[in-house]
Amino acid sequence: MRLLILGAGGFIGTNLVDHLSRHTDHELVGVDVSDEKLERASYPELTFHQCSFSADVVKQELVDCDVVVDLVAFANPSLYVEKPLDVFKLNFLQNMDIVDLCVEHNKHLIQYSTCEVYGRPTGPTYKEDETELVTGPIAKHRWIYASGKQLLERVIHAHGLEGDLTYSIIRPFNFVGPRFDYLVDAGETGGPRVFAHYMSALLTGGPMYLVDGGEQRRSFTHIDDASRGFETILDDPRAKNEIYNIGNPPNDVSIRELATMMRDIYGDLTKSTPISQLVDISGEEFYGVGYEDHTRVPADIEKLRSLGWEPRHDLDETLRETMAWYLEQEASTIREAS
Repeated sequence: MRLLILGAGGFIGTNLVDHLSRHTDHELVGVDVSDEKLERASYPELTFHQCSFSADVVKQELVDCDVVVDLVAFANPSLYVEKPLDVFKLNFLQNMDIVDLCVEHNKHLIQYSTCEVYGRPTGPTYKEDETELVTGPIAKHRWIYASGKQLLERVIHAHGLEGDLTYSIIRPFNFVGPRFDYLVDAGETGGPRVFAHYMSALLTGGPMYLVDGGEQRRSFTHIDDASRGFETILDDPRAKNEIYNIGNPPNDVSIRELATMMRDIYGDLTKSTPISQLVDISGEEFYGVGYEDHTRVPADIEKLRSLGWEPRHDLDETLRETMAWYLEQEASTIREAS
């Protein structure tokens, strides 16, 4: 099978390339504007194009592939507040170009969406085909990310009803693992997602900011479990024209608890006492005007379980392996500098 992976140079994409290269014999074609996270020489079965997603070569590769995997998105809370129109244009408008090409050339589409489409929780878990999707007011333009992703899902679903597109939609729940977000300077606000902020703080001795008290809850999923979930969806014909959560409900934790766990694991891995302290900060001060946060309930994963998939990594293992990867990268950088 020939797979076209759009966004192959990002966190999810690079781990997906790695997983598929080791566990399948699929032919892989990757596209991204950067290959910084992708060790291309390690994957001889990968054809990689470093270009924009609208380039002519992408259209030709799409015609020649069997499945299109669409990972194209801005997934950074700071951008939702700072550049909401850029977020909408990439996450919806440019993705619609990909959907249209899949319809035109009769290609199966695996579309990565987001758990944020659920918005504010209305039940004990998020269920793909039942949970109400409830977002915040227009003035809280942080919701443009979730709204754009939800609209994209609705259009894809409508094409499925028309019978001119087969698809599978994946809703990720807080994937973390090797090759995750970039790091930032000590004390910097905004920027990448919470794990990378806390890892940055621990490496630099900066503050570990607790936005609005850090009482929000998240369920973190090891990227290896996520990649195996993708493979399950790819291989099973029952996954056609369906939506799937990929998450790990037992890994549910408050952001405050996450910060404490990461401090403890960092001390254990480095055999040192972390100097980073937990510091409360408001959402507006950290992200800017227009931000709004909320707790999230865990994913209901029974639908994906019915295809034979099961998460394997608990929260401690997930955090420990990801943090060890960052520490090795830092050590490697130091060795190269010396």
